[in-house]
Amino acid sequence: MMSVTSSVHVKRVESQEIYADPDARAILQFLLRNLSTTIPPKITEADEITYPTLQSIIKEQADKPETVLSRMSFAGVLIADLADKVPICPECGSNQISTRYLCPSCFTFDITRSFLFEHLKCGKVASDDAFRKGDNLICPKCQIVLHDFGIEFRAVGAWYKCNRCDNSFNLATQSHFCRPNHHQFTPERAKLIPIYEYRLNTSRLSEIRRQVLVYSELIAQFENHGLTVIAPYQFNGKTGESESFDIGIVTKGRWGAQKTITLDIIKSEFYCGPEVVRDFASKVKSAKPSQSYLVVVPGLKEDAKELAKNLRVQCVEARTIGDAFDPIRNLEGIKELLP
Repeated sequence: MMSVTSSVHVKRVESQEIYADPDARAILQFLLRNLSTTIPPKITEADEITYPTLQSIIKEQADKPETVLSRMSFAGVLIADLADKVPICPECGSNQISTRYLCPSCFTFDITRSFLFEHLKCGKVASDDAFRKGDNLICPKCQIVLHDFGIEFRAVGAWYKCNRCDNSFNLATQSHFCRPNHHQFTPERAKLIPIYEYRLNTSRLSEIRRQVLVYSELIAQFENHGLTVIAPYQFNGKTGESESFDIGIVTKGRWGAQKTITLDIIKSEFYCGPEVVRDFASKVKSAKPSQSYLVVVPGLKEDAKELAKNLRVQCVEARTIGDAFDPIRNLEGIKELLP
């Protein structure tokens, strides 16, 4: 029997493997920016279990999405909530199965289903085919034309007829059919597999943030000076939608009201264009924090700098995240908070 100490150690090792996985890190970075977002499953028309949200997060998926997500759940950084259970073939494990309705006598699926109608006035019960004459419904017993469903006539059940053995019955036998390999099996033999929806484990938010965010050292510096830091920080924008910033510093203003300073950290391989500035300015306009700063590594293109000047976006440019620490500390709104 595994001891408590051993169990914790195994979990910690697994977590470090997750933090070293580029796909897992990309998923965690996405969820940190969108704390209330989940990663829901979708079953395609071909019965494939997919996670469309990951298509914009992971460009090239080496593993199946559910493999990456289940590993992250096992490590405890994600929480898996049961979304559905689907039957799979007990022979080959495929979930590409159809449900067939069979004749209980000869077990063929070549059966015809009819509805049973009752004429409420005379009590005649027969199949809908017996009532239907062209475009009209006519009682086969008293020949009255029927118009109002629920008043003149009603449906009282279904009736099946086998086209092979001519058997009539009111309850068909159900069977599953595996389309890829043509296995046929009863529902009693079907295996059920769970499908999960995934969300961030917020109880481990500090650890995840520290391991995943490249600017965690900057957050630690703010916190070491006694500042209240929330990362990521979410505002309710004027459009009603939530606006998320990488870092929020919450403090009290001159007259005791809450003051919020927000920062977005953009790290790229190349110099960033105007769209980065435009998106940030739009977010600030909607959220209206007390002060806001855009930190860009390695920097902005000339047209982006011009746009930032026109939109009055205060920017910090640096070659690396580490090089950005001192310029950030010297920003007017932050400098006054630090000793």
